[in-house]
Amino acid sequence: MKKTVSLMMLVAGTFLASCSSLQTISFDQLQAGDVSFPDAVRKVAVILSAELEGDGKVASEALAENIANVNYFDQVVICDSAFRATDEVPRANVVLTKEEIQKLSEDLGVDMILSFDRIHIQTKPGILLYPDYPVPVDAVDGIISPIIRLYIPSRDKPLFVVAKQDTISWEMSPALSDQTIVKEASEFAASVPVEHLLPHWNEVTRFYYDGGNIEMRDAGVCLRENDWDGAYNLWNTAYEKRKGQQKMKAAFNIALYYEIKDNMKQARDWLGKARKLVKSGSRDEQLIDFYSSELEEREGKLSRLRIQMKRFDDNF
Repeated sequence: MKKTVSLMMLVAGTFLASCSSLQTISFDQLQAGDVSFPDAVRKVAVILSAELEGDGKVASEALAENIANVNYFDQVVICDSAFRATDEVPRANVVLTKEEIQKLSEDLGVDMILSFDRIHIQTKPGILLYPDYPVPVDAVDGIISPIIRLYIPSRDKPLFVVAKQDTISWEMSPALSDQTIVKEASEFAASVPVEHLLPHWNEVTRFYYDGGNIEMRDAGVCLRENDWDGAYNLWNTAYEKRKGQQKMKAAFNIALYYEIKDNMKQARDWLGKARKLVKSGSRDEQLIDFYSSELEEREGKLSRLRIQMKRFDDNF
C-alpha cells in the first residue's frame, strides 16, 4: 500500500508573508481507520439487511467494490439480495442476531459480515461555485446518511457501526432526474464509510524552509525530484555548518524528514533542537508550535495504524 510523495508550492498565508523562504509540501499519508479488526478476519461479505431508500443493489455493489479496492482483506464477496426482504412485518430493530450472523458467515464462507442497513437521502436546493465562473449555479444538494453494521460470528452485538453523514451536489439541468439522483446518491453512500472502516490515504500539507544557503537550496531541488534522503543529507550538513536561524531551519526540515519516515521520536527530537534556536515570540516559534501539534496528532494515530497494518508486516 505505497504512495508516491508529490510536491506542490502553495500560498502559505501569513507565514509566507513574513518569510519568503517558507514553502509548503503536500503528500499522501496513510491514516488509520476507526476500527481495528481481529487478524483472523480475512474474508468479508457485504449484505443488505433490508430494502433501502436508495438503490440497495447499487449501494451494496459499490461498497463491496470500494472495500476490495483497498486490498486490505483477502476476499470480499457480495450478497445483493435483501436479507430480510421476505419478512411480512418489517423489523424496527435491524440489528442481526448472533444466529443469523453465524449462518450467513457459514453459508458465505466469510469471517465478517458488513450489513448495509440504511441509506437516508434528503434533497434540498443548493448552489455550486466554480473557480473560473463568477456566478453561482443552481444545484440540488443531497444529504446522505448511510448506516453500516459490522458483525463477526463470535460476538452477540455488532463489532462496529458506521453512521456518518455527507453531502453530494448535482448541477440543476433538464437531464437531471430522480433516477440519476438515487443511483449516484447510493454510490456515494457506499463511499462515505470506507475511510472510517479501513486504513486510507489522506493528503496532508506541511511547511518547510527553502533557500538561504547552498545546502538548503540544493535540498529543495532534491524534494522536487522526490529524493528525501538526498534532502536529509543536505539539511544535516547545513545543521552542522550553519548557525542561528539557518541552523534552526535545517533542524525544522529534518523533523519533517523523520515524520515522512514515521519516526515520531526523531521528529520530536529535531523539532526540539529547532525550538532551542528560535527567537521567542517570532513567527518561526509560532510555526514550531503549530507543527508540534501536528506531530502529536500524527503520533497518537500511528500506534493504531501499526496495529491495523500488522497483517502486512508493518509495510506501509
